[in-house]
Amino acid sequence: MKKLLFLFVILFSTFIVGQFKITGYFDTKIGLTYQFNDRLQTELRVNDNLDIEFNSELSLLCTILSKKNYSLNFGIGISTFPFYSKNLAFFESYFLPFQIEIIPFKETRNLGIVLESAYHFSNSINTSGNRNSIGIRYIFI
Repeated sequence: MKKLLFLFVILFSTFIVGQFKITGYFDTKIGLTYQFNDRLQTELRVNDNLDIEFNSELSLLCTILSKKNYSLNFGIGISTFPFYSKNLAFFESYFLPFQIEIIPFKETRNLGIVLESAYHFSNSINTSGNRNSIGIRYIFI
């Protein structure tokens, strides 16, 4: 019982201290970001395009530079097909994202723009390369 109570306190305090962000990307992806502290955040993305296989990505980002109106993040991530078919493997690739988060409006501090460039390393033939994304981010304050 003490272990369960201790685990509950740790998890509850993490949710209080952390911050959630939701992002809609223009390349048909939706991302949910959880910021642990000022330097470390994780993002889970899913593809919301119904015409292709369901793809998910998980990335861990570290803040390199943080200013009042923007921040620069760099990290590592993996891309998977959780409900893979015979044509696709579960693990697709890993990638190195570089992300710029801009908060352009002084009146609205919880609305931002995300620019991301990520290099994918894949085992499939001719699928490694650069991917660029633009999105609109809502920050739960």
